[in-house]
Amino acid sequence: MALSQANVFSQLSWQEIKIVEHAIHIRNYAPREPIFKQGDPGSGMYIIIEGRVGIFLDIPNQEPKMLSELSEGDFFGEIALLDESPRTAAATAVENCIIIGFYRPDLMEILKTKPVLGSKILLALSEVLAIRLRSTNNELVKVSRVLEDKVVSPENE
Repeated sequence: MALSQANVFSQLSWQEIKIVEHAIHIRNYAPREPIFKQGDPGSGMYIIIEGRVGIFLDIPNQEPKMLSELSEGDFFGEIALLDESPRTAAATAVENCIIIGFYRPDLMEILKTKPVLGSKILLALSEVLAIRLRSTNNELVKVSRVLEDKVVSPENE
């Protein structure tokens, strides 16, 4: 199964993967069907088995802005495993999709019944989030430099 392809589960043994497989949920989505909406409570992460998913930012009085398009093997929504804060973007099927859902209550149950396995998942999740945060920080630095250059450039005088 594609479960072991996601970074969060890639370091697990096959026995551990089997335990997690009992906690996942397989869902099918049609094109343009929302997986979750911006502002919905976070409930878990999703792994794309088949199809493509768009991640959109809802902007008042405008069409939603596509932030990224994800495909087979990609995962999203992982922050919801750590907290139940509202979703900061929307996820919508771009085409027919088969998606694995792994939800916070399932992770909490694994942490309670198999604490070593739960800790491995949390450590892997932390590593993924650290990588994504560093990437975001690097992008912010680039954007900041571009904006600074525009403000101080002689063209603006």
